[in-house]
Amino acid sequence: MERLTIFVSIFCVLFVYSEAGCWGERGNGYYCPYKGRAIMPGRSYEKTTGPNCFKCTCSEDGKSLNCCDTSTIITSFPPDKCKVILVGCDEVAVSKFDESKPCPGQTSGIKG
Repeated sequence: MERLTIFVSIFCVLFVYSEAGCWGERGNGYYCPYKGRAIMPGRSYEKTTGPNCFKCTCSEDGKSLNCCDTSTIITSFPPDKCKVILVGCDEVAVSKFDESKPCPGQTSGIKG
């Protein structure tokens, strides 16, 4: 039951903050420039290797680019029992003594 409570708590935190890591850029009406890339109207660009993964979508008219972080960031964990490692785009709390096992203590994080 304790694990279920922890899971539900983490899920709620992640759900509430899921839109917290978004930002916008201006397009030029023909495409949306982003860090040397030309993202065509109606298309998306996704950075899928960590850290700092995100997805950007150019509007249908090419006048705006909307981007959101897609990474998970661990915000708290018991440092005496756990450590944080990077798995793909996401930080994951694992046992300090065996990285193949999840953190045995309470953790919290934010999903992009």
